[in-house]
Amino acid sequence: MWIYAFFIYDPGLKVDELADRTFPRAAEEVCAGSRSELDALPPANVSRTADERADVVDAANGRLRAMVDRLRAIVPQGQGRISTGIDEWLNDWSTYIDDRQAYADGLRADPQTRFTETVKANRQVSRAIDGFAEVNRMQSCTTPGDVG
Repeated sequence: MWIYAFFIYDPGLKVDELADRTFPRAAEEVCAGSRSELDALPPANVSRTADERADVVDAANGRLRAMVDRLRAIVPQGQGRISTGIDEWLNDWSTYIDDRQAYADGLRADPQTRFTETVKANRQVSRAIDGFAEVNRMQSCTTPGDVG
């Protein structure tokens, strides 16, 4: 442990911060493109009916799934803890998108359906997603907040 503390650990890094900026720079570019696609959709919260809102959420979910697929394609391979941390973040994104899909499906059955998120470490999964994105300066990779 002392070897790690004195020779490997970088005290300037925050928890979950990636020292190698290659992935965060590439991810920010991917996410910015996806964010532009989401911004082109009508805001879900101003839809006239629950079915229209569900349709907008479905369309956004398709774009988010495509974003996650593009991000998975650029995850650095063979980097142990780094790759594992990024994979966990992308798995959180998949969980969040599944929660959004359950919301869209629920709206079609009951217009009063509320959006709820899976809990991770006693918090909404979006908090884990956003925390990783923010600490790695990937602002476009935070959750869109278009359904809440």
